[in-house]
Amino acid sequence: MSEIAKYLRFLINADKEAKITVVSVTETPTQFETQLTLEQTRRRISVHNRHSANSGECYYSFSESASPSGESMVIPKSGIPHYIPIADEEEGAIELYLFCDEGKTGSVQVVELS
Repeated sequence: MSEIAKYLRFLINADKEAKITVVSVTETPTQFETQLTLEQTRRRISVHNRHSANSGECYYSFSESASPSGESMVIPKSGIPHYIPIADEEEGAIELYLFCDEGKTGSVQVVELS
């Protein structure tokens, strides 16, 4: 499969499996483990912040040593799922960590499509 074909495949809708997982997050970055059960490549992953508007922020990172002021991205409280630009969950793939502000707890929904 050519590189272009591989990338174009990630632009189409899911046709194998889809999972929505609720994840409780704390101030400690915790690695997200895929919930997909089929031997398919994950095509898309997005996350939705379930926090109320007056609570602490939730973040994602690709490092377990991330902090809100460092290598991390805020997960908007907009009510719209936030696309994360990683795909496959196979061995050696980019790891995804979820966490929230210091002293806070939170909840996010992770949507995985294959």
